[in-house]
Amino acid sequence: MRTRDRFYLGMTLVLLAIVLVGFTPTLFGRAAFHVPKMPGYLYLHGLVTASWFVLLVTQASLVGSKLALHRQLGWAAAGFAILIPVVGMGTQLAIPERLQALGADITPFRPIIENVFWLNLFAVLQFTGFIIAAIALRKRSESHKRLMLFASIAIIMPAAARFARWPIFGNTAPDLSQPANNGGEIVFALGTLLLLVGAMVVHDLVKMRRLHRVTVIGAVVLIGMGLLSPVFVNSEWGKAIVWAVS
Repeated sequence: MRTRDRFYLGMTLVLLAIVLVGFTPTLFGRAAFHVPKMPGYLYLHGLVTASWFVLLVTQASLVGSKLALHRQLGWAAAGFAILIPVVGMGTQLAIPERLQALGADITPFRPIIENVFWLNLFAVLQFTGFIIAAIALRKRSESHKRLMLFASIAIIMPAAARFARWPIFGNTAPDLSQPANNGGEIVFALGTLLLLVGAMVVHDLVKMRRLHRVTVIGAVVLIGMGLLSPVFVNSEWGKAIVWAVS
């Protein structure tokens, strides 16, 4: 019988909170903010993402009490391994067209669109890879729960980046559905990634006095891909790919 680890339940709650706060102005609480109408695919993207993190919290809360139900719901992760990348990259590719539809000049946003494209592409690839590994190692509790967390951390950056759109962080753009004009979206995204990975490292060192192998691999993959992203972003062929498919 697996025992519930409060750290992992706490981490899933933090991740869900980041999603709820990040998407509040444009999805969950949009009636209270100045945001234009948005197409249906954006609702789908937000709801699919939120559903994943609700499932993650549910799964973490079931460990140690209703393990059979935890295992049954676990197979839903296989569906999300396909659904998250499809809706995530579909939304990413539509960003330029959506900005133009809102009447915005996309020229100032070209660098951030290029950055976000590669970060999102790497994120969904990592998400799928971690989920597949988590399913394969579902009988190894210590590895499984770490892989599930790393998969979720891999796709948290879009929600974290949206914190920069809140006026309290210096954004003065009247439309919170557009990228922030304070240049903080990449900072929030990468900063949140590092803090969450750091929390997992500290947890291992405190609890086991060593790093679990999956923690090492997950941290190297997430941080390594984040550091590799600028290579693609700053290359002419990397930029060409973004605008060829967007």
